[in-house]
Amino acid sequence: MRAWERSDVAPIIEKAFVDELSLHEIEQLLKSDELWALGSAALELKQKMYGKVCTYIKNMILNYTNECVVECEFCAFYRKPGLGYLYSPQRAAKIVEEIYKRYGIRQVLIQGGVNPKVDIEYFETLFKEIKKRAPKVSLHALSPVEIDFLSLKHKMSVKEVLSRLKEAGMESMPGGGAELLVERVRKILSPKKISVKRWIEIVETAHKLEIPTSVTMMFGHIENVEERAKHLYELRELQKRAPGSLAFIAWNFEPGNTRLARKFKIKYPYGGYELLRIISVARLTFKDLIPHVQAGWLTVGKDVAQLALNFGADDWGGTLYNEKVIPATGLSVSFPKAEDVERWIRGAGCIPKERDNFYRVVG
Repeated sequence: MRAWERSDVAPIIEKAFVDELSLHEIEQLLKSDELWALGSAALELKQKMYGKVCTYIKNMILNYTNECVVECEFCAFYRKPGLGYLYSPQRAAKIVEEIYKRYGIRQVLIQGGVNPKVDIEYFETLFKEIKKRAPKVSLHALSPVEIDFLSLKHKMSVKEVLSRLKEAGMESMPGGGAELLVERVRKILSPKKISVKRWIEIVETAHKLEIPTSVTMMFGHIENVEERAKHLYELRELQKRAPGSLAFIAWNFEPGNTRLARKFKIKYPYGGYELLRIISVARLTFKDLIPHVQAGWLTVGKDVAQLALNFGADDWGGTLYNEKVIPATGLSVSFPKAEDVERWIRGAGCIPKERDNFYRVVG
């Protein structure tokens, strides 16, 4: 008998192997305290798809600016215009070049804030400059929020903006700005940010232009379990309508140095238990529809991430050199080298394989 077959949620888990879960069933799994049952079922699904292989990527994050007018309640990184920084395209590309030469990275994740000084020509120049200096690096660039800003600034359609950026070198798009795809939550977390409908519209447009994405989830703030389930459900329905999301990435809210924590008296972040539950339920919800689930090491650390590889995650994520957003909360982060990541993956009983931007195993 499999480990999950005696659990209270066994009928829902059994359905997940052969059919699509309803919103209510996703919620029931997220409410379940039978973490071992969820994890063992998710691991079984993952191993059917990938065996013991777990991938990772050598990458960096380029936070090209920290000036932003959206002013999210949960962000400790942003500064008001005039009080932060904005790299020139040449300086930003030089930073990428230095890390590329030092670590042999395969991807740069480019994200910043909604900075009124930035226009589409800035990104076209930046992308081309990076490609000139680091030709083997893939550009995983900009969030739907940043794309929306460029669309409004230039009075261009989202399709036009994305087409121009793709021509300049953009190869995929991170799903930042999703947080929770529930309007009640978004109006509290980031009232100036784009709506659920607009976020989905931009991701769908990217997929139709053959720009793949990753999709994200930030949990552990003011949301409830039903809203977490709604988020997973919306991501699955989006992928069914317009396939193109390669991976799901969940991360817990870090309360340090944020207005949201002060306002709602949130003293501590959620621990690894909740991340493991969300990763397991995500695998059972998405199966191979969104094929990859990341372990989320950045906010919970390597030990929980190792556990995540046995709770449905198949990808460690990236080395994330140069990341500035999470350290801005006060969380101490040590960025690993590739050999560290491979050792940790082996320690979880998995076989490490380096991948590229499109989740293809390399080397």
